[in-house]
Amino acid sequence: MASPSAPSAFSKGYRTWLLVLLVVINALNLADRQGLAASVQAIKLDLKFTDSEMGLIQGIGFAIFYTLMGLPLARLAERASRTKIIAGCIALFGAMVALCSTARSFFGLLIFRIGVGVGDAGFGTPVSSLIGDHYRMEKRASVMSIIWLGAPIGVVFGTAGAGYLAQYVSWRATFIVIGSLAIAVAIVAFLTFREPLRGTCDPLPLSGDEAPPSTWVVFRFLFAKRSMWHVLIGCALGATAMNAIGQFLSAFLVRNYHMGIAAAGRLLALIAGAAMASGLLVGGFGVDWAGRFDKRWYVWGPAVGLALSAPLFLLGFNQSVVPIAVALLIAAHLCMFLYYAPSLALAQNMVGANMRASSAFVVSLVLGLVGIGLGPTIVGFLSDQFAIHAFGSGGFKAMCPGGAAPNGSPEALVAACGNASAVGIRDALMVMSLLSLWAALHYLLAGRDLRRDLDTHYQPAAVDLDATTPAV
Repeated sequence: MASPSAPSAFSKGYRTWLLVLLVVINALNLADRQGLAASVQAIKLDLKFTDSEMGLIQGIGFAIFYTLMGLPLARLAERASRTKIIAGCIALFGAMVALCSTARSFFGLLIFRIGVGVGDAGFGTPVSSLIGDHYRMEKRASVMSIIWLGAPIGVVFGTAGAGYLAQYVSWRATFIVIGSLAIAVAIVAFLTFREPLRGTCDPLPLSGDEAPPSTWVVFRFLFAKRSMWHVLIGCALGATAMNAIGQFLSAFLVRNYHMGIAAAGRLLALIAGAAMASGLLVGGFGVDWAGRFDKRWYVWGPAVGLALSAPLFLLGFNQSVVPIAVALLIAAHLCMFLYYAPSLALAQNMVGANMRASSAFVVSLVLGLVGIGLGPTIVGFLSDQFAIHAFGSGGFKAMCPGGAAPNGSPEALVAACGNASAVGIRDALMVMSLLSLWAALHYLLAGRDLRRDLDTHYQPAAVDLDATTPAV
């Protein structure tokens, strides 16, 4: 393996190329997730799944291994080439996404989504650590927001493309296309990415022989910072709401506005694409700018956005006019996404260079196991329960397999199944949107200790918490 390169070895052109390819990789990751989200109704009807089963596939089934792999990858990224780890994981991701097209049962699709999660884990902690050695503290939120612009790009192409393919070709075609592209990108990343020296963009650079601290030491140092506890709790709640809504929004549009899957995919692309891009840019560049005056804007910005998102979602989910609903949902998503880039940046700014991957794992654990894992899983369960209640007497699951009446059923049963499914998903999404208010409170509370915690640096000689925590 080639030796790591010093900052001077990287031209502006190379760093631009690095960001471009990371944007593309991120776009593929989100195209896969949102492509699945846009195909929910088609998969559900084809394989006769319940919303609870779809929630498990999109949620905990994907997230548990996505998250569990984060720690070993984080520790490996603090010792080995992060660029090679990223390339290898994207290749695995592509192969498992392609295999999703062959699924014929709940357990078959679940197994392949677990494999997708393992490959997807390679984009989180190694990338965060890599960026920390290319850009200084005051630039990291902005750079992370640029990388995460791949998310709205992936959402637009994933949802619109998957919706079209699901309606006119097959939902399986989406996974073949995305998987093939990911494998090609992995080869390009392996051939062109270069490894930087660690700590060269920090105020306290690493000595050449300084080994990464143990996982336990990293966690003790990070969790000794009270503001970080509130950031993580707020991040967990925000991510749970965000993923719950994002993964079932297409189903909400299809069921409540009686539109086709392709039309819902286009609307989902508009809502998520416009809002995510705006929210990430404002959240990243906005807090980096405001943070020059007061570092607490790294948590105040997310608090304001999350607090505004809840009432906007409630209004949007209850609108009968589609254009008004879309406008409100775009505004709600924009406000919600303000928390994302600042939270990722704080995970890097709280620790030193040889702790960044492990710190990023902690945030990945929250975003993955809690946000991605619990969000869709809970909303799927709630949707089924609300639908059963709305259906009234009789067995909803037996009489409405896959949420719809069997072919040839009386019109009354068709209408009853459709209404119950629509009410179930709407009420479930409304409940989940309220988590944003709780999340906002924790970001506000984080502001009390944030400035002091950002100024607390890890001392290798310290062996107890008192040595790493400043006097109050």
